[in-house]
Amino acid sequence: MRFRSRGTERSENLLRRTRRGTLLFVAAAALLLLWRLQQMTNPPTPDSNLSKTPPASSLLSDEFRVVQDPAAPRFQNPDNIINSQAAAALERQTDPTSGPDDLPVALTAGIQDDVLGVLAAEKDAFFGTLKLADRVFAGRRDQMPEGRYAVLIDSPENARGRPLKIRGRLRRLTQAVLPEESRSYGIRRAWDAWISTPDSGNQLVHVIALAADQGLPIGDSLGKNGPDVEFAGYLFKREGYAAKGQDGSGELALAPLILSDRIIATAAVTVVTRADELNPWLTWLAALIFAGVLLSVLQFRLADRAFLGSRTHQLTTPPVRPTFEGLDSLTTRQMLQQLEEIAGDDAPDTSLLS
Repeated sequence: MRFRSRGTERSENLLRRTRRGTLLFVAAAALLLLWRLQQMTNPPTPDSNLSKTPPASSLLSDEFRVVQDPAAPRFQNPDNIINSQAAAALERQTDPTSGPDDLPVALTAGIQDDVLGVLAAEKDAFFGTLKLADRVFAGRRDQMPEGRYAVLIDSPENARGRPLKIRGRLRRLTQAVLPEESRSYGIRRAWDAWISTPDSGNQLVHVIALAADQGLPIGDSLGKNGPDVEFAGYLFKREGYAAKGQDGSGELALAPLILSDRIIATAAVTVVTRADELNPWLTWLAALIFAGVLLSVLQFRLADRAFLGSRTHQLTTPPVRPTFEGLDSLTTRQMLQQLEEIAGDDAPDTSLLS
């Protein structure tokens, strides 16, 4: 009988796997060699336009060369590309979202944001907007939409020239300093105001108005206790101004510049917050909880007092002054003697009968 060792079987399996891997590697190398020979025998045809281009070394790192495709059509007449009539109609087309009270685009086209004050090139747009505000908002202030500070400061190009209404608190009111040419526009007096709105936080809104209510206080610093005001106007630009800064050394800041017809004093608006609405309910809830706790404590006290007079409490309560009255003390000898007497009395009589 012939036996086959396991070591021989393992060596044969290893040899078989090695041969199989070698055959696969040779087949892959043969396929790669055939593909390479095919590429060498049939090289790609170079483009004639690309062959005429200078070497790439003449181009800078951020340049690239554009080669015209000979198969693409060539337009000799620009009218074939652009329809002049359609382009003219497109230029005459107005913004479909613009309203009848919006400022003309030509009036606001040259306004520049993020600069200190109003530039000399913007004086026509500045005084023209003030005159239009005096005409547009007379008697129609309540019909204007509410202005949002975030839109005015973050996206002035979208809010410029559109009518808006803003409510806030007056922080400063002085008479505006106007140039001499303002009289030629029919403007003799204006008011310079700085206002904080409910959604502006610590930021301010700059307002130039043609008039202001007589009851408004005039001063450079009215603080947080200034009166509430309301006005309607146009966003002219986002301008820069010199602010105090956090440390008082001064810094440059940005604020929306609104041109209005009049600043009106309004009654203080009482803002009712969610906390104010919940305070009465919370008070009643706290009172009910306190009453429930007090009632529970009272019930426990009454139950304890009733238990003190019960028989169960008397049985489980040790005496307050323990004494040894009525107890006899015996020595060990006396105890043993008593036990012997008891044992003798209880023992049966085992004596013999006479």
